[in-house]
Amino acid sequence: MAQPVDQPVAATVQLPKAAELVAAQLRRQIVLGERVEGEMLPPEVQLMSELGVSRPTLRQALRILETELLVTVHRGRNGGTKVNRPSPQVAGRYLGNLLQFQNVTLDDVHTARLLLEPSAIAALAGTLTPAQLAELRALVAAARDETDPAVRREVGGRFHTALVQLTGNPALALFARLVQQLIDAQTARYDNQRQRRNDPSSAGHLLEAHERVIELLEAGAAREAARYWREHLDEVHDMLRRTVDTADVLDLEL
Repeated sequence: MAQPVDQPVAATVQLPKAAELVAAQLRRQIVLGERVEGEMLPPEVQLMSELGVSRPTLRQALRILETELLVTVHRGRNGGTKVNRPSPQVAGRYLGNLLQFQNVTLDDVHTARLLLEPSAIAALAGTLTPAQLAELRALVAAARDETDPAVRREVGGRFHTALVQLTGNPALALFARLVQQLIDAQTARYDNQRQRRNDPSSAGHLLEAHERVIELLEAGAAREAARYWREHLDEVHDMLRRTVDTADVLDLEL
């Protein structure tokens, strides 16, 4: 007798909720610039008509976008919904929470930086225009002239991200900004707690490294520039270890 054939079990398909679809539609408009930063969305009744949804569905969609910081909802009689521009700061906040949840340390972030910046430098060697080299030198000069150590570190961080941004790859540039943001947030937190003393000689030494890598980039010495920058990043990380517990899980206030 023929054996009964097992019937396939129907897979359960989770369909998006109406509010998620509406949020996705509005999100796309914001990301593509169809709704610009600072613009107020139409009143609820008009949006409900345009999108063909009920008031509860629209409000739930706006709450989704509000948690993503893509809109700011001002409630009350004279309220409204304002469009916000996506930014690395917002992305950094979400990334920081995720990394903290996954027990990522500053040592891990340093490793990511080592994989990113020297490779970018190797690609840049011999390709930078005089204007681009001048841009890097201007950052070094600005940091050297700065007397506030916190501002000087911020300018130094911009030098790191500028190196990657000059590759012309927007994805790499964003990653570099997020990595730098994580490092800045962690070190600033320790600076505030411990009131770390300003060390002009140390700052000057780091700026000399920035000047040297510019020279190597201008000379087209790709391999030497990448090696030199990797050593510089290791030195910076060693300096951080003296004041920051780099093996501890990130604790950020982004």
